[in-house]
Formats: sequence, C-alpha cells, structure tokens
Amino acid sequence: MGTSAAVVFRSGKSIEINKLLLRLEELCNKEGLFYSHDLKKIDEASKLKYCEFCISDIPLKDSFDRQLLFGIADEPYPHKLVNFEWDSPEVDYFKTVVSGDFEDNEDLLFKFLFLFLSEFPDAKAWIEEDWFYNLDDMKKIKVSYNDNWCYIDPKSL
Repeated sequence: MGTSAAVVFRSGKSIEINKLLLRLEELCNKEGLFYSHDLKKIDEASKLKYCEFCISDIPLKDSFDRQLLFGIADEPYPHKLVNFEWDSPEVDYFKTVVSGDFEDNEDLLFKFLFLFLSEFPDAKAWIEEDWFYNLDDMKKIKVSYNDNWCYIDPKSL
C-alpha cells in the first residue's frame, strides 16, 4: 500500500492545464529535473482536460524506481472536488495535481512540491494522512530537511 499526495486549490482558483504544464516544464528545466507527459484526455470541445506528468532527477530511461507520476486535471473534472473539516465544510478544493505512490522518493516529492508551491503559493500540498502543507511549512522543512517530512504533522514543525 502506497501513499499519495495532491496539490489542491480552492475550487475555481486552479491553474488552467495548458498554462500549468508549460510552467511545470519551465520549472523542471530550471531545476534540472527530467520530465515527460502523455495519456492526454480531451473533452468534446477538443480541450485538454487531463494528462499524466512524470518527473525524475535522473534520466527517465535510467530508472523506473526514481520517477514520480502525477495526474494533472483541468477544472472542472469528475471526482476531483473535496472539502475538509479543518476548513469550512462548504468550501470545495480541486485536486489539480495528484501523485502516485511516492514511497522511497520523498525527497523528490519535496523538491517538486516546494517548486510548485513557490510558484503557486495559493495552493496547498495534501498528504493522504490529512496533513496539509503550505509554502511556509515547506520553507521550514527545507531548513532542516528530513526524508520523513511527509509523515510528520506540519503543525508540529
């Protein structure tokens, strides 16, 4: 059983998928990350609604174990709205980016999420354990990085 993470925005505030993909590619290039994207789903108006985005800090062909796969969706998209008890229950969040299992790649996940939240500070990183990290939390983690960062409640930072 693996753990996944998601990047959430308040519903209606997420980034349009084409702009998001372009910016993620620019960020990966700047940070020396390898990436690819495929498995595109297009709606009836020929608009991109979903794709998979893969990143690694080594060439993708060199190791499948050192890759993180993310599903990226354009709002609205079925089954991507969630709300949380810590926030007002009537506020919905859109799961814009959802990772696959990141076990043994916690450092790569941190690097990606730190880049993402630095670029889009209105987003929150949500770890399956119901823990949410904002950019300030990620900055605190970066100061004294620990590979187990995502298994620690950020309230204890």
